[in-house]
Amino acid sequence: MKAVVTEIGVRALDEKEPIIILFGENATDSLKEYSVIQKFEESQSLEMKTGDLLKIDEQEYTIQYVGPFANKNLNSIAHVTLVFSEVPKEDAIVNGLYLAPSKLPTINVGTIIEYRTLGV
Repeated sequence: MKAVVTEIGVRALDEKEPIIILFGENATDSLKEYSVIQKFEESQSLEMKTGDLLKIDEQEYTIQYVGPFANKNLNSIAHVTLVFSEVPKEDAIVNGLYLAPSKLPTINVGTIIEYRTLGV
């Protein structure tokens, strides 16, 4: 499933912090300040799993870990936190998708985010 970036908050991207917080277009103004806003092209349920792929424009990532709330929030409010670092042994972000490689992508308005499930 594809989403397009429609807005980038003024405090959303920080090269020192290897995360990108994604929200849907219904995010509050205070959330938008710290978030990248995405709009899905279609409305179908997503069930991301370890080993699935996430593509941001031309950069492809493999999902290393899916937080216990990630799929529910992704499906209900288009919210998930993309984490570009190794999965910690404790205190992983409950709404996170941990991605490899650990390289922060370039995000612009119009960037395409593809969620690719590899099936069963």
